[in-house]
Formats: sequence, C-alpha cells, structure tokens
Amino acid sequence: MVAEQFSLAGKAALVIGASNPLGRAAAVALAEAGADVGVATTTRSQREEVAANSCANEIWALDRKGFAQAIDAADERDVDSLVERAVSEFGRLDILVNAQDLHFAQPALEISLAEWRRVINANLTGVFLACRAAGREMLKRESGRVVNISSVLAERGMANGSAYCAAQAGVLNLTRALALEWARTGVTVNAVGAGWIDAGGFLADENMKRQLELSAVQAAG
Repeated sequence: MVAEQFSLAGKAALVIGASNPLGRAAAVALAEAGADVGVATTTRSQREEVAANSCANEIWALDRKGFAQAIDAADERDVDSLVERAVSEFGRLDILVNAQDLHFAQPALEISLAEWRRVINANLTGVFLACRAAGREMLKRESGRVVNISSVLAERGMANGSAYCAAQAGVLNLTRALALEWARTGVTVNAVGAGWIDAGGFLADENMKRQLELSAVQAAG
C-alpha cells in the first residue's frame, strides 16, 4: 500500500486523464496515501466518463472525498471550471497530475490538419491549460506539486507517430520551463516519461503492435 510509505492526509489532488490506466493508478495511489482526489476525463466521450466515474468510486471506497467530472481538456473554460470545483470542494489544491494521453499512429503524409490539431490539443494544449489553471491557485499559496505524465517518445521518435511524438516532446519542455519559472515560489513541476504498458487492451490492437515492432527494428538498425 502507498499509505505505508508516506502520508498525504489533508492534501487535495486533481487528476486529469483518470480514465486511462496510468491516470487511474495515480488517482487511486493518491487516495490510498490519504489525499482527497478529483478526477476528470480528457475528452467528453462516454467511454472516458464511465471510466472516470469508476475511478471516483474507488476513491470513495477508500473513504476519501472525491468527484468525477467530464471535460474537454483542451477547452479553457472546462479546465478552469474543473480547478475551481476542486478548490471549492476541497478548500485547496496541492497536487495536479496531468495524464492526458490520446494515442495516434499514422504516416506523416497522411495526417490531416484536423487530426494533427486533435492530437496536439489533447496531449499538449490540455496539459498547458491545466498547469496554468492549477498554477494560479498554487502560486497564491506558494506551495504545490505538478506531475505531467509524458512518454519516452518525448525523447525519441517513432515511425508513423509524428503528431504524438511532437506533442509529448512539447509536454516535456513545457515541464522544464515551468519547473524553472515556478521553482522559487515553492511549486515544483516534474514529468514522468512512461514507456509502453499492456493495459486497457491497448496492445491488443494488432496494427499498433506492428507499428511498435517496426519502430523497434528501425531504432535497432
């Protein structure tokens, strides 16, 4: 149990992207450690909303305060209202976890501008908006922790993954910039470069498996 290692009793956290495996794990771990946790979706899809509600049920089962909210993480008003709700319900906001993660694999020459914008908005713009909204609250109190869950693809490319890799590289450098900008205020900003995990049926997609195998072969060559 996380709670056996350290305590977050009295702290309030917000996890955006709690409908994906890493975001869900982060939300439950924070609750196990004693924090109250609000969770939100990355998009307003029914699948994400069901998953976020399920995550909230796990938080409540741990006897913590919590809520689930469906948002479009790339919509400024949605994100601002989410942070306002967290502060209103918990009285504070100590921790933000950005776990937005929209996977997308397609040859660069076949990506439409609309697809490019969708991937960048979901994976990068949403992280910026959440950091900005939460940062306003944290900087007032001169205390806070921001964790952006990025990808190892922020550091290296992947064939047929130009949009996703570009977005993740943006998350990594956004994290570096905010870490420097907010360090003296008592607010820390860090990123976790996650690798591939076989969760949520993601690697059951044969096309995605082939893309990963191709990328591995090219990297090794």
